[in-house]
Amino acid sequence: MEKYWIDTHCHMNDETYRDNLDEYMQRAWDFGVHKNVFICMNRADLEYTFELQKKYPYIDIAYGYHPEDVDKISEDDLKYMEEIIRDERIIAIGEIGLDYYWDKTYKQEQKQLFVRQIEMANKVSKPILIHSRSAAQDTYDILKQNAKTKVLMHCFGESAEMMREYLKLGYYIAFGGVVTFKNAKAPKENATNVPLDRLMLETDCPYMTPVPFRGKTNETAYVKYVGEFIAEIRNIPTDELQLQLMENYRRFFSEKN
Repeated sequence: MEKYWIDTHCHMNDETYRDNLDEYMQRAWDFGVHKNVFICMNRADLEYTFELQKKYPYIDIAYGYHPEDVDKISEDDLKYMEEIIRDERIIAIGEIGLDYYWDKTYKQEQKQLFVRQIEMANKVSKPILIHSRSAAQDTYDILKQNAKTKVLMHCFGESAEMMREYLKLGYYIAFGGVVTFKNAKAPKENATNVPLDRLMLETDCPYMTPVPFRGKTNETAYVKYVGEFIAEIRNIPTDELQLQLMENYRRFFSEKN
């Protein structure tokens, strides 16, 4: 059986990569990254990524409105989303959630947008990919009350206690490049202790580049370094981790609730 890495959350459709995308995708393939979830956060991103998928059929697509864009999202955008997420090319709703890190001005609007998108996901029975930054309790409360589909906590950076609460709800936990950082104590502990059958990997590129490329632009190929690091700290063979991650991906994205 072929073993490969999966990047469950990347922004390779960003302007950063468009001039040299073939080069980036070839490098990812050469690094053993043979599945990528491209996150689309507006209509233009989505249409562009639909076209990319024709060339790179191993791309999967998620669509959702980021909480930081809440003041730009119109009712027309929401109606568009309600229809387009029925498209079988879209396998998940995301990234959606809450972000109070830079600006708390739109907290209520963020919550309303979050709930609305969760309800859309419930209707089409597709999993949701969650962004939560400086909003741990509100995110947890909204998810527990509203989510009826599978949930993946993208780029998990909360406490071990919060991870345990999410695991009780049956959620999956994703780790990116931060886990490789020298002083990332909590992410390392969580990546070591999360049950293997609930673990996912990601890059969130172009952000959070892992060691040994920290400080440079991230890319989907580098999920390999996140995976190798987690295999090392968990003291398990790399290929064993790959097989488990492939099974987790299939179970999360392909199986119905």
